[in-house]
Amino acid sequence: MAYTTIKKPSDYFNTKLYTGDGAASKSITGVNFEPNFVWIKGRSSADNHNLFDNVRGVQKVLRSNLSDAEVTYSNSLLSFDSDGFTVGTHTPINRNGGTIASWNWKANGTGVANTDGSISSTVSANTTSG
Repeated sequence: MAYTTIKKPSDYFNTKLYTGDGAASKSITGVNFEPNFVWIKGRSSADNHNLFDNVRGVQKVLRSNLSDAEVTYSNSLLSFDSDGFTVGTHTPINRNGGTIASWNWKANGTGVANTDGSISSTVSANTTSG
């Protein structure tokens, strides 16, 4: 198996810590790229893990610590931005005064069709970073 050497990993993955304010719109910047996949988890409370990707679109949440399916929250992730993302009032990702961690990955945009196998899907993968 060949491995790719990535000269600057922060071009493809970056962790961003922030403090929530409960506002209707809070921009999280400093990621240094437009993320395609964002995993958000409160650090100061026992909130669910919240996973967002641009293939499903903003407001579509997967919660990796639960067994339920995708959930839609209109006040959760509002946008993927050129230097980060914007969150709404959804408590687990913008709790007023809460300390929050986000892990951000750069994939390959909005996705392409994948017809390999028996189930067609849309995927977004960054072949440069693996």
